[in-house]
Amino acid sequence: MPLRWIIYITLAFLPALAGCSRGRRAVSANAELMTPVLAVASLEAGTLFFNAPALAWLPADRPERSRAAAFAQAAQDPRLFRKLDRELRFASVWLCGDPSQFKPLLEHLLETKDFGLSYLDHTSLVFRRGGATWETAKLEALRARFPVASEQAAFLAQAASRLLAIRQPEPARHCLEEAEKLDAAAPEVWSGWSSWRMARGEFPAAIEAADRALALDPDFLPALACKTQILYASKKFSDAYDLSERLLERAPDDPGTLFYHAKIAHEAHAYDAEIRTMKHLIELAARGGASVSGYRIYLGQAYAAKSDAENAMDQLSLALIDTELPREQRQFADELFNQIKERTPPK
Repeated sequence: MPLRWIIYITLAFLPALAGCSRGRRAVSANAELMTPVLAVASLEAGTLFFNAPALAWLPADRPERSRAAAFAQAAQDPRLFRKLDRELRFASVWLCGDPSQFKPLLEHLLETKDFGLSYLDHTSLVFRRGGATWETAKLEALRARFPVASEQAAFLAQAASRLLAIRQPEPARHCLEEAEKLDAAAPEVWSGWSSWRMARGEFPAAIEAADRALALDPDFLPALACKTQILYASKKFSDAYDLSERLLERAPDDPGTLFYHAKIAHEAHAYDAEIRTMKHLIELAARGGASVSGYRIYLGQAYAAKSDAENAMDQLSLALIDTELPREQRQFADELFNQIKERTPPK
């Protein structure tokens, strides 16, 4: 069985930055545009789950702040989220920053439906336990808070990425069309179109849109991230790896960014970088109280790719000890362990 990654992450990965993930230029000094203060104002009473970018904006008196490390891991691990929910009984879930940073948890919430969407803006999604209360018409009231055309364009383009993440591509398209009319020189607009085209599998058009955003701002992170995933999907792994390294510099401790970087490194045969990245992920996950067994499988796989049988088997053995390891991962780890053992001469 060839070496492979078991989990495939959809959509681009982006650094865990709230508000506008900017490069060189700042679109506005308006705090409501550049930070998630509107989302903070929307939060209701009750125990709150939040992801890593939200911590900087969370009121200092919220007791949930003490669980930030575990919450950061749970955004990538729905099983950990459910474990925490059984303990704390969340009233609401605040997901701040780019949706790709909390993609696993978001998909879980959309599928299970016990938390309904109650708020959406250009920085955040907020879910409340119970039915959904948000509808696209509510965007207009928020849009009205930004009288400057360039600010409206940035608001709409970034809201479009959240709409796309919650499986509303047509409202997302409408937002992007409006944003383009307001300010066609905004990198947010073309990065948004890149994500939209990529979601439709239109890779050449998605690359073109990402390049247009980068022509406006060479350091615009969402466009860099979109282009990275498109290059990966096009099997241009070395080029994707080069961009991924730039993004990792901006978010060296973000689990989503690290995991995707390790995946790209594996395909680019940059095994030392993959090993280094997976070790850091294991350290962060252990600190947050999350299971590290799945990460150990990927680390073992990276060691195997380097023909380091001893370290590979050590990591796989540690993973297989975990009685809660999912069946598919257990089967893969067991088969890989046996393959390595068969090929390793006895000492």
